[in-house]
Amino acid sequence: MTNRVEAREQSGRKAGASDERVFVRDGLRSYRRTYRRQEVYWGAAIVAGLLGVLLWVRHKGQHPDPSLYDMSAALSGAAPTGAQVVVGAERTPLADRGPGAAVQEASRANPAPAPADAPADTAGAAERGPLPPELAAGAFREGKIGAYTPDNLYVKIDGRAEYYLGFGLKSMHSVTLESSSGASVEIELYDLGAARNALGCYNGERAPGAESTVESGSTFRFDRNAAFLTRGPYYARFVGSDETPEVVAEVQRLVEILRTKLPSEERPWAFDLFVDQLKLPASQVSYARENAFSFGFAHDVYKVSLSAADSQDNMEAFVAVKADAAGASSMAKQFQDGFRSLGAAAGQTPAGVPLFKDEFLGSFSGATASERWVIGVNSAPSAERAHQVLQQLEQGLHALPEAVRVKAQPAPEPAKGGENE
Repeated sequence: MTNRVEAREQSGRKAGASDERVFVRDGLRSYRRTYRRQEVYWGAAIVAGLLGVLLWVRHKGQHPDPSLYDMSAALSGAAPTGAQVVVGAERTPLADRGPGAAVQEASRANPAPAPADAPADTAGAAERGPLPPELAAGAFREGKIGAYTPDNLYVKIDGRAEYYLGFGLKSMHSVTLESSSGASVEIELYDLGAARNALGCYNGERAPGAESTVESGSTFRFDRNAAFLTRGPYYARFVGSDETPEVVAEVQRLVEILRTKLPSEERPWAFDLFVDQLKLPASQVSYARENAFSFGFAHDVYKVSLSAADSQDNMEAFVAVKADAAGASSMAKQFQDGFRSLGAAAGQTPAGVPLFKDEFLGSFSGATASERWVIGVNSAPSAERAHQVLQQLEQGLHALPEAVRVKAQPAPEPAKGGENE
């Protein structure tokens, strides 16, 4: 008996020494010669299930539910079952809206109170803010409207709210239009208080070289399944769910509605200088409410691009107006100090304007005061070109009609902490 036990132990030690299977050293090697049929079936089912989950996640990522983008329900309760909601000028029960359709919520964050004797349609219009009532058409139906203020804009666009607050945001209204096919277009309409702020916000999100159309008081552009529009104090963004002809056509239709229905506003005075006097494209004019050229002191600055879209240069002319000549001289000196900090002094123009050469770009910049205006050039390819631009700005200012010169007034300085004017 003892001999048998010792034999088994020696045999086990020998097998373990020759092939210790603690880890599988060859991942493709199997130590089993056969498998049960049930194991094969279960393995195939698991692989098919995982593949199905992968395809489902990919599909949902390409066709997201539009209501997921609208966080207005987090700010107030949703409309109760059977409640009436406003669609255009009509009132429709929620039950009749159709399956899957988003509904307008009954209350908004901080809604403007309506008079007790005001008709219901008036209250609905107040909730819509500046959004025109005739948005839904054809296969698209209007979903719930989100209303946001500077205090809660982060709920809708967390991480990007500060950009719009920097342009004096007053309010933002959003709405999603969705078709029965699942295609959708979301509109974000920002009230920035003044045309100059809307223009600056629009151009701040415009890609270099992207062409804009300026027509009848509106500036707009299209980009695949999206569009961007500024008109008066409003800046609108239109984002489609995909690039199908259905969605692209709906984006174009909505842009046409807003650019004709939104109220316009007298164009900023700088357009009279850049467009009328210097004959530059209106689509190239932009506005920096604050931090122009990344200078903390440089607010209320109008700029115009002077370089071709395919050029390596990024030359800009700029102008700002102050209350008096002393204020203009002070700001011009700040610009000179700012350009000096980016490089070194590079002499003067024939008119005596100090120029500065960028340490890394090798371009030339300069600024000076002319009466109560500050004029300047940034990133000129040569000192001679910088001089030409400054001369043109000076001549254009002198040629401005008296009515425009009177209209040109400095905007209030941005409040500290990102608050509105």
